[in-house]
Amino acid sequence: MTIVRRILLLAAISVSGVALLAPLAARSAVPAPVELEDRLLAVDAAPAPETDRGSLSTRSVGMTLAVPSEAAEQVVTEPAPTPGEAPMEATLHVVATPPPAVAAPAPPRVVTYDGDTVWDDLAQCESGGNWAINTGNGYYGGLQFSHPTWHGYGGGEFAEYPHEATREEQIIVAERLHAARGFQPWPACRVKLGLP
Repeated sequence: MTIVRRILLLAAISVSGVALLAPLAARSAVPAPVELEDRLLAVDAAPAPETDRGSLSTRSVGMTLAVPSEAAEQVVTEPAPTPGEAPMEATLHVVATPPPAVAAPAPPRVVTYDGDTVWDDLAQCESGGNWAINTGNGYYGGLQFSHPTWHGYGGGEFAEYPHEATREEQIIVAERLHAARGFQPWPACRVKLGLP
């Protein structure tokens, strides 16, 4: 409905604008009387004598300059100078272009620890012991924290995501989580490792 109103408003403005400007345009289209000065239109009643088309005259002085008609009509055509000849042999220079430098992708960071703590055993079960893993499944790091759980237990003080934190920082957050919920956040590995 708003678009229809806008269209109607623009149409009304256009029509009223044309109605206001039409009288002005009509007045400007009326030819104005031309006032010519008499001295410009003065014509002698006597016929003009035969004059050579090559002559020049001025009205104010009344003097005639005679210019031979042949000289005025003559066009001198000299041949245009041509440039000297230059050899037109193409010379091909081969320049070896180095291949574009493509940086090899950095290998994924693998941080493993062959410790004997329960957290190392749990990380081995959850992520193959890779504390810097990010597989894109929504869980990060060696202990596979979700982003909300990581921040809920203070992981944000170390890094935005768990896989960006060190092993020790991930263990600090895991101990906070364990103090609140035990090993319940790791159900499959808890059963596999026989954790309470």
